[in-house]
Amino acid sequence: MKKKFLTLSIILFLLGILPISSFAQSKINIFLDYHYQFGLFEKAGYSISRKDSKMYGNSLHLSALYNFTQQLSAGVGVGADRYENPGYNTFPLFASLHYAPFKKHTDLYAFTNIGYAVIGKQETYTGMMWDLGIGYKKMFRSHFGLNFQFGYNLKQFRNINSYVTSDIMQRENSTRNSLSLGIGVIF
Repeated sequence: MKKKFLTLSIILFLLGILPISSFAQSKINIFLDYHYQFGLFEKAGYSISRKDSKMYGNSLHLSALYNFTQQLSAGVGVGADRYENPGYNTFPLFASLHYAPFKKHTDLYAFTNIGYAVIGKQETYTGMMWDLGIGYKKMFRSHFGLNFQFGYNLKQFRNINSYVTSDIMQRENSTRNSLSLGIGVIF
């Protein structure tokens, strides 16, 4: 059921974006971003801090944003995230919002992403995600540029295996807090 939902969501996303982009080339931008997550701490039935474990993560996000004005853009995206120490995989679907507070400097913007990881099988976990930060985009052409981001990443992992003793296992939810540094390409 979840696989059908994911497939249907991706198809609807692509069908929604492709016709718009053919009519309004200058209004849509596609972002392909890589983020390094510098893990600060994680809370579940246990707590892990940076001094206990060198937590980190890597993520690759693809998003399409519609430019409502020069200062405001919003859209949707999909990602593939890997968090380490301990290791988790997530595949989030998210909504994205970019706002440039300065009219003369629209390259500098604040952003937020909010979403949910939808696939929960084997070593892949579901859970909420939230990003908040600042970004800078340098456009070389109307559909080519570079994107730089720095921010905060909050990620929930649902139903992870946690061992009470060596032979007793229970399921828990965990929340990781990270600083995020990203670089990407804008089309």
